[in-house]
Amino acid sequence: MYQTFLLIPFMIMLTLLLEFGLGPFLYTFYQKDVTLEEGAPGTEAGPEIPVAQSISDMEDMETFTLIIKGVVINYDTVRSGDTIYHRIQLPSGEKVIAHINRKAIVKTDEPGVYRMPAGVWREWTPPEEIMVFEDYLAVTNYYVDMYGDYVPVLTESDYTRSFGKAASVWVYIIGLLLYRIIGVRRWRFAPAIFWKRDPLLPRNDLECWCASAFAIWVHSFTILEGWPLVTGAHGSRKVRSSFQNVVLREQWGIHNRQDGIATVHELTEKHAGRFDTAYAAWDLCRAVQLLGIMYLVKMIDREELDREFSRTGKILQQLFHSWDEMADSYLEGYNAWLERCGEQNAAQLTARRKNIFEALKSNPDGPYSVPWNTDLTWMPGTGRGERQTVRRVLSRYRP
Repeated sequence: MYQTFLLIPFMIMLTLLLEFGLGPFLYTFYQKDVTLEEGAPGTEAGPEIPVAQSISDMEDMETFTLIIKGVVINYDTVRSGDTIYHRIQLPSGEKVIAHINRKAIVKTDEPGVYRMPAGVWREWTPPEEIMVFEDYLAVTNYYVDMYGDYVPVLTESDYTRSFGKAASVWVYIIGLLLYRIIGVRRWRFAPAIFWKRDPLLPRNDLECWCASAFAIWVHSFTILEGWPLVTGAHGSRKVRSSFQNVVLREQWGIHNRQDGIATVHELTEKHAGRFDTAYAAWDLCRAVQLLGIMYLVKMIDREELDREFSRTGKILQQLFHSWDEMADSYLEGYNAWLERCGEQNAAQLTARRKNIFEALKSNPDGPYSVPWNTDLTWMPGTGRGERQTVRRVLSRYRP
């Protein structure tokens, strides 16, 4: 929303540019398209257009005009829908229906008398409102068409103003859609509607399980969005900067893919195949966490993410028998790490993360509803694997 509001000044400038820059240029084409050809029905009748006196004259003339008193134009009207017709009497005494473009009426030298637009005698099927005057009219299957294909022509200022507003609205809508689409593809935020297409959601049970393995850490920081994103958050500028500069470089000394994979292997290899190492879950959960972070900052691709997820997750499954056992070991390691760092509130901070675990565990659709013994087999080149659990999770997940 904040970034959307920043577009408002841009839209104002764009509107002015379109209105005063492009609008006058396009107006010439608009005017040409909507202006009727000279002498066409609905245009002003010049002196070369003959004046009809009767129905017979109108039948014989290709184009004609009429001389009518103003009182007829103002009062002898019939409305059919949005169209207004006029009942007029010809000099011959015959009464007919006419559809007149009032903007093309021209004054004559005689007060109260007007020269009608150019017109044609046109066959039609009259609407019911006209048939009320059937006995009054000389004919009903023809009428005088003095309107033709006329459409109101905007002035240049009205046209450019309308064009500027309409064009800027469309540019804004298209720009907003592109901004959203590009943002989703660049992992900056979740899709607004088709949320299941979020590229950072787990695409198999392996990724879903590993996202659960570091869910306590993810839910410990307000800047992160939480489970089941395989990265814990979308890649906004703030999150990417924090992950790359603070977490990876400052806290872990990781500057590239080689550093990152070496750190992950260092955290996992000292526990692989052993059952007596202290705080194993603290190291292994952080290894999984680092993999998600490295994927978000594009140090590794999805294939490598899944391969390392599978390797680290299987070690966790070998050392522990449940999420509770893993969490106990993780929290013990977290507390010991805080004490080594000289943190005075180690007990309180550890209790806070324990409360986070309990809250997540109590959620029937939360990260610890994922079965502990989920198959974490990695299938190279497919990006798939088992999907039974992830289907259930995503069916109930809402961003």
